[in-house]
Amino acid sequence: MDIGIAAKDTEIDTITGLDSGADDYIIKPFAVMELGARIRSLFRRADKSEKQSSDNIQMSDLFININTREVMQNQKLINLTYKEKDWLTKLTLSAAENSKHESDVKLLSNAAGGNRITIITPNGTVIADSEINPLEMENHAEREEVKYAKINSVTISTRNSSTTGQDFMYASIITEDGNILRLAHEYSGLFQNLIAQIPAVLTAIIITFILSLFFAFKFTKAITKPLENMVDALTAHEYEKFEEYNSPYYEIDKMMKTLQKLLQKINDSNKKLQSEQGKVETILESMAEGFVFVDNKMNILLCNNSARNFFTADSEIKLDNIYNLTRSQNIINTLQSVIEKEQSAVFDTKLKNNIIANIYISPSKITENELGAIILIIDITAQKQLEQQKRDFFSNASHELKTPITSIIGFSEMLNKEMVQSEKEKMVIMHRIENEAKRMSELINDILTISKLESNTNDADIAEFDFKNVIEEAVAAISPVINNKTVEINTDLDNILFTANKRQIYELCVNLIENAVKYNKPNGKVDISLKTKDDNIILTVKDTGIGIPLEYQPRIFERFYRVDYGRDKKIGGTGLGLSIVKHIVSIYNGKISLQSKKNNGTAITVELPISQSYN
Repeated sequence: MDIGIAAKDTEIDTITGLDSGADDYIIKPFAVMELGARIRSLFRRADKSEKQSSDNIQMSDLFININTREVMQNQKLINLTYKEKDWLTKLTLSAAENSKHESDVKLLSNAAGGNRITIITPNGTVIADSEINPLEMENHAEREEVKYAKINSVTISTRNSSTTGQDFMYASIITEDGNILRLAHEYSGLFQNLIAQIPAVLTAIIITFILSLFFAFKFTKAITKPLENMVDALTAHEYEKFEEYNSPYYEIDKMMKTLQKLLQKINDSNKKLQSEQGKVETILESMAEGFVFVDNKMNILLCNNSARNFFTADSEIKLDNIYNLTRSQNIINTLQSVIEKEQSAVFDTKLKNNIIANIYISPSKITENELGAIILIIDITAQKQLEQQKRDFFSNASHELKTPITSIIGFSEMLNKEMVQSEKEKMVIMHRIENEAKRMSELINDILTISKLESNTNDADIAEFDFKNVIEEAVAAISPVINNKTVEINTDLDNILFTANKRQIYELCVNLIENAVKYNKPNGKVDISLKTKDDNIILTVKDTGIGIPLEYQPRIFERFYRVDYGRDKKIGGTGLGLSIVKHIVSIYNGKISLQSKKNNGTAITVELPISQSYN
């Protein structure tokens, strides 16, 4: 069975639908009750045409004659008791009836345009359904369309199906056999009936939208044009152009002029701020001291390059937090304490590369309610070294003076108490006292020389002289030492005029040559060279002596420093000779270098600019 459903209602359309195979034809929109009546009509016609013979039942290869109660399978008679035949007949009739119902709902569903058809008994048992197996369906006795179903009257209900989970409109009616025939149609509410109107509604919406856009564009363009011009001028920082833009609206003109004045003030303030910021950045970057500004969460707000250098932080690394700059717990803990207690702190600490720094941390307000801190890092390595050198100097000077003084006092007491009777022994003691006194005098003279060099008071004695003559005078002055050591002196000297303090250059030459002789081997050699190169005087004193081990060479120009203290005491000297040489070279902006190897001699080269400026 098939019911044609269409939106066309002309006579030719109806004829075409019926000729195409439909058992009936209905025009949309249609009433549900009309559809139910047409389905019942088709159902009655199908029931009459497909009703089985009341005398015989046949299912597959099973044949039953109800009147004779004969049962045959595959055309063979089966012997059954009367009771067995009766039950088989009832079961076969029930199965045949159910099979008929299943066939009916399929036909009715097709006739109803694919809508779901269900047959339900009066007690709510589903015996047939066009889409779902009845055995899987629950009892429908409490369904509204079943509970209130009537004969010759269609009951309508709308609800969500617990079986399929979809919204349906249900139409039900009680058929002649007492069962309930139900039709289910997917239902989406009120808007389902408006589908036919959608094209017209959409067309109206589109036209209204286009017209609204057109008029809105025209209206807003008149308002926004001066605002766009103002934004362009703001972007280009051309504040004076605001006056060129006029709007037909007084309010916008007034707003633009007010904004112009405000922005001009902001621009002036911004320029001043940028200028001040540039000054601050210039000051910070020119500072030798490290400067770091942090907030109370240790986030870095400002940090100059000197601070990065102190903590060896790469310039490309972004310093978000103090931990990116340093991991020193001493600095971090002190910083936290300063912010919490709002009290400044000062301490010295050792940084990388053997730098000794003075760290000053002071609390500083960021805003009215937020507190941060400023960290100032000052390199005091040179100061600490100088202090250590002074301590070492006084300690060494005291020690060096104490030894000869002790000797002189001891020998004097021996003579005063007449503990020595022999005249020969007395002469030896007197000679020892004389040597210790000379040694003490040399030490004091060297200390005074260094003090004078450090005070830089040599300008009054500046004069021009021949450098070669000064070297020859120095060699002659230490000839007794040369003879005692049996050392050969070789010279290669050019006549070079030099303007300086002659006494200082003499001291320089004496100390270099005397050291080369004293620390030489017996029958050794000392080569002295004086040349010029690139407007510089090059003085080289080279010996074949005992040499200086590599590990001692960095400290060889320090005051009182001796590689082998015991050996130096025997050789003599104050330990200040090379320190004096270094001071003199520094005064004349020169350079001094050392090349030495243990047991292979030493070569010291002094380079002095001929046209030097004095420090």
